[in-house]
Amino acid sequence: MNAPGASRTRGRLIWSAAVIVGASLPHWLVLPPWMPLLLCACVIWRLEGERRRWPMPGRGLRILLAFLALAVVLTRYRTVNGVEAGSALLVVMVALKFLEASTHRDQLVLMIIAYFLVFASLLTQQSLLIGAYLVAFVFVTTAGLLQLARRGSLRPAGATCALAARMLLQALPVMLVLFVLFPRLSGPLWALPTNPQRGTTGLDDRLSPGDLTALGESDEVAFRVEFFGARPSPEELYWRGPVLSSFDGRTWSRAWTGRGARPGAVAYLGEPTEYRVMLEPNGRGWTFALDMPREWSGVDRMIMTRDFQLLVPFGREIGSRLDYRVVSHTRYRTLEPLGAGERLRLTRLPEGSNPRTRALVRGWLARGMGPESIVAEALRFFREQPFRYTLTPPALGEHTADEFLFETRAGFCEHYASAFVVMMRAAGIPARVVTGYQGGELNAFGEYYVVRQSDAHAWAEVWLADRGWTRVDPTAAVAPERIELGAAGSVLGGEIGRRGFGMLRTARQAWDAVNTYWYGWVVGYGNTAQRLLLERLGFEWATPAVLTAAAAAGIALILALFSACRAFTERRRKRLDPAARWFAILCRRLARRGVAPIAAGEGPAAYAARAEQALPAAAPAIRTAVAAYLRARYEPDADGRALERLERLVKAFRPA
Repeated sequence: MNAPGASRTRGRLIWSAAVIVGASLPHWLVLPPWMPLLLCACVIWRLEGERRRWPMPGRGLRILLAFLALAVVLTRYRTVNGVEAGSALLVVMVALKFLEASTHRDQLVLMIIAYFLVFASLLTQQSLLIGAYLVAFVFVTTAGLLQLARRGSLRPAGATCALAARMLLQALPVMLVLFVLFPRLSGPLWALPTNPQRGTTGLDDRLSPGDLTALGESDEVAFRVEFFGARPSPEELYWRGPVLSSFDGRTWSRAWTGRGARPGAVAYLGEPTEYRVMLEPNGRGWTFALDMPREWSGVDRMIMTRDFQLLVPFGREIGSRLDYRVVSHTRYRTLEPLGAGERLRLTRLPEGSNPRTRALVRGWLARGMGPESIVAEALRFFREQPFRYTLTPPALGEHTADEFLFETRAGFCEHYASAFVVMMRAAGIPARVVTGYQGGELNAFGEYYVVRQSDAHAWAEVWLADRGWTRVDPTAAVAPERIELGAAGSVLGGEIGRRGFGMLRTARQAWDAVNTYWYGWVVGYGNTAQRLLLERLGFEWATPAVLTAAAAAGIALILALFSACRAFTERRRKRLDPAARWFAILCRRLARRGVAPIAAGEGPAAYAARAEQALPAAAPAIRTAVAAYLRARYEPDADGRALERLERLVKAFRPA
């Protein structure tokens, strides 16, 4: 039979094991499989070793295991600095620490490390479900800390959890004041750099026929957009991304324009459109905006390149979510003329490539067509020939434009954009391929657009002498419903993967709206969001120093109110408890006869026994009065006269 001390030690170990395993659980999604296995093995070894009286590893072996674990982490991540490497090292070390946990101090250290494990999870995963799980586990960790802080036997689990809940609720107002008012850094609170190659998705800076087809089948969110004021029409929702102007006969890629190259002058026409973009991580550094951006804010170092693309060339933002504002004009005219070298680059085609396409265009030139007429003729060619818009196009060979225009005639948007630009360059018209997204799905719950990877799109830009760079979308000539209705409402809606209708579609939109507000106002609550909230509350004049002072004053006020309420509650409880008041009178009368006051932790029955020993002649009266107090204070008052009896006995108590 286990001794009480052994049972108590095992109970403490079980609490410690439950807390550290639960706190590390979110890390298991991103760690190598051997690390969770190591943690579980150490936990099982320690628990079974305590039950079976196995000897634990000695000091030398524990030091060797620690250095070995550090070496493995360094080998895996090449560093111990950074979110993933640091989290991995923390999980490995907490596993080894649990293996040696034998003292009261060791168990408290494990509880403190569990808080760090919870916080570290937020550096890599900030979803609403993970956030809810971690909030719940802060509660569990606090309960574990309360249990293990005691040196004696463990408290009942229910009482411990109730105390932990009360403590966290009392801390909640302080947390809210600090979260809302304390000056924020630029960007989200936990926007630390992660591996930019991990989890990258979306558009690339190279494009070959068929590349966007895979994205067309993806339902992942690329970004969300909230408009301020009137929303553009669906056919104006062209979200500009990488611009591709170099062509090797099959693949389009971005051209190097020189460090420090700036965009040319733009005449912005019509009314501006102001909106907010919440961009999911893409690991690339580029962002998306409606043609044509005029102003932008919210992300440091965001620039516009010479080909009018917004991007973040370097910095921690590359691997994190971005939240920025843009003012765009969907009607515009570029004013900068093309230089001779740039014109040559933008009309270049590989020697001997796509001979049939070149012959077709030479026929148009022989008829004396100018640039605008050739653009119109190419679009008419797409409309009148039996072209088909599909996600399952046949593969193309060496001469991609020839095979697409004269043989297969079935393709996705990049097939049409690539072939169109080849036609324009064959005619001597500067042209390039622009990639990005087109359209988006309006979320009725949040009144914002969700742009998914299936909205990925490619179109063309041609240089016309009197209009500058002009957008031409040959896909619209073949499948106009793709542009007017977007991917969700086009004839390819089922093929693209938007199969959620009715209640399922409504539920998905509602869940997306909840997640959007979570990311916008909790995860992404940085400097910009804080300023926006203060402006809405009328405190746009508040400086960081004023915010710091306001946060400190708010916390001081909360603590003062809490102390005052607690003191008032204590006084009111004592004032409204007549049984306790009469018992206090009894104690004062006994004190005058030499009985020491009731000690801390001493119950009324123990105090009565001590008083009876000090005053044997008054023992019956003391016993009767204390019994009446216990009945009046703690037992149901059956006849409604318990307090009256207590009052009568205390008044009559006059010990010699």
